[in-house]
Amino acid sequence: MADDGRKLSYSERDRMRREGKGAGRSERPQSGHDRALEEKRSRLALAAAEELFTDEKGGQLGKALANAVREAHGTRGLAAACQAYLEKVGPPTTGELASIFLDAGEKSISVPVLDALLQQKGQGKLELEGGLKRQIRLLSEDFDDELASRAEDLLA
Repeated sequence: MADDGRKLSYSERDRMRREGKGAGRSERPQSGHDRALEEKRSRLALAAAEELFTDEKGGQLGKALANAVREAHGTRGLAAACQAYLEKVGPPTTGELASIFLDAGEKSISVPVLDALLQQKGQGKLELEGGLKRQIRLLSEDFDDELASRAEDLLA
């Protein structure tokens, strides 16, 4: 009835609302299982949107942990902050954070970072420059063969 270009009368609107064809009808699922599925989809969509609008990996939590790592840079708490980031988010994907992680000087922190950098290099997403390149060059001369071989692979 509304397709003919005229306004609907109140009785026509009421009838459409009762029949479930009106604009006011909710498209939300009615059963408990369907509602739970829709809520799960909504949470996943919100999480994906949150990650889009933060520069850091891991959404808001990753951003907070990255800020904690930056604040701990140059202090005794750097290794602990880096370890917390690794446990919650994984290895950093930015050159700036990777450089800070390598400054921690602990093998348990450096190895996952170098592995992540190698993976990025393999995908063509990494360009070594500045301080990060110098750090990797120093690591390539390290006494620890595990660190040195990864660093050499990055420089190759």
